[in-house]
This record gives sequence, C-alpha cells and structure tokens, in this order.
Amino acid sequence: MKISLVGLSGCGKTSLYSVAFAEKSPEDTKKFSPTILYETRRHPFLGLQVGIFDFGGQEQYRKEYMEKPEVFRGTDILIPIVDLHDPDSFEQAREYFEGLLDIYRKNNEKPKIFLFLHKYDVENYQKELLDTNVKAAKDILLDLFKDYDFDFKLTSIYLQDELAKIFRDILISSYAELKTHVEKAEKKLEEINAKIIISDVSGNVIVHNVQGVSSGLTLRGDLRDFINACNTVRENMFMSDSAEFKGRNEDGKEIELYIFKYIISILVMKSGEIDRDSQDKLNTLLNDMKLFADLIISAHTE
Repeated sequence: MKISLVGLSGCGKTSLYSVAFAEKSPEDTKKFSPTILYETRRHPFLGLQVGIFDFGGQEQYRKEYMEKPEVFRGTDILIPIVDLHDPDSFEQAREYFEGLLDIYRKNNEKPKIFLFLHKYDVENYQKELLDTNVKAAKDILLDLFKDYDFDFKLTSIYLQDELAKIFRDILISSYAELKTHVEKAEKKLEEINAKIIISDVSGNVIVHNVQGVSSGLTLRGDLRDFINACNTVRENMFMSDSAEFKGRNEDGKEIELYIFKYIISILVMKSGEIDRDSQDKLNTLLNDMKLFADLIISAHTE
C-alpha cells in the first residue's frame, strides 16, 4: 500500500507521520527541518508493508518532483494537508492539489483521498478563528475532490489517540468487513471487566481500553517487546500460525496473550477472576478476532 502525504511547506506533514507512526511527541516535532524533495518510509501494518511518501512542500521541491509524475504512480491513498492556522495559503494549496490531480489523471489513476484540515488546535492560535478557517477551507477545497472516493478529517498532533484512529481507519478503509469488525470490537471492550489491547504483531494498536499504552498507532515498548518475544516462540518452537500464552503472579494478576494467524494479537490483563458475563463477552471477542484474522488473510490474497 502506498500513501502520499502532500501539502505546502509548514503544513505539518512530517509531524503528522512522526506522531502517528514513529512514536514522537508533539514537542519533538518542533525542531524538525523542512523535507527536501520527498522522503519514503516503510511501516508494517496488519501484515502489509505500507509505503509512506512525505513530499516536501517548498516551491522549489514541488516544481522538481511534479516534473517527474512517475514518483506519484501507484498511490493508493492521497492525503492532501492544509494548515488551518494559515488561511492565506488555502488558494495556493488548491492550485497545488489541482496540479497533483492532473498528474494522477495522466497516470490513469484515481487514488482514494482523505483531506486533512490540520492544526485544528489552539497551539499558538486563537480558538475563535479556527471554525471560520475550517469553513473557508471547505468552501475553497471540497469541490475539488467531488469526483473521487473522498473524505475530510479535522486533525491535530496534540490529539494523538484521535489521530491514531484516523490513520487506522484510513489504513483499513479499503476493506469494509475489517472496519465493521473493528467497530464491533470497540463496543465489546466497553462491556468487559478487563484491560484489553488488540494490535497486530508489529505493535500497531487497533483498539484498546487501557490509558497510556500507545504513542500514536504504536504500542508501548515493553508490551511490544513481550508480544514480539511470544510471537518468536510461536513461530520457532510451536511452528503454528496461532498460539496462546498465559501467566499469573502470586497476587492473582493474570495476563493472557492470543496470537491469531501470525497477524493479530489480543493482550488481556486481569486483576483476578472476572465475572461470568465479562468472560462470555471476552470469549465472543476472541472468536470475532479469529474471524478478523481470517478476513485479513483473505484481503491480502485478493
């Protein structure tokens, strides 16, 4: 899967990537330098290698790479980004995006498009101006994408959980059945009296009900290492595509890890025995996740 992040200089493309995918904090992004030409990064997600292309927004770089339309070929998802703190740039952004759409038409490609109305926050900006700028951005930009499979999102690097969900939904947007299972799992977690984290084996969090376990899409390091170690045991010692691991301490705290189809992991943390209703719902969730893993395999095959 190829994702292209595009936007004028300073709109926040690299910061978005770094907070959502690379475990950076919003404060870390303040010292980033402008992207030169474009940068390519790889990120595993649900067994796929996702290529994320971060295109520099300065005029000299835009002119150079737009004369090489082949660098945009194969884009599955295009994410145009505009800076809500800079309304004077909206018209220039539209002109830039129009040029990009011309390139895709010449390449006979029609990527799925998610417009990010970015910096929807009050970091060094007045709150009363934001909604005015959102309306102006919509008036100037939305009709540009009317012939595409298109949606727009209000985004901010200071809302990391929301940003992680936005990127998660974008990454599974091509698979309607997967999105349905994720939504069902989110509802189930509210009803189970245990802490549960559902991720892929690379540590990308899909859904959870535990505070502070992730930075963007990425699971906290110690839990990620635990899943990775168990996955290595599954592969090299059990030699099976699925496995189950359990542990308990003297105080009755329990941890259970389920790996399904070498892709999905479900980490369950209990403070003791849970009630029968929660256990029944947990069993249902595990069965759903087995099916979810099968659907991922089928989607990859297709």
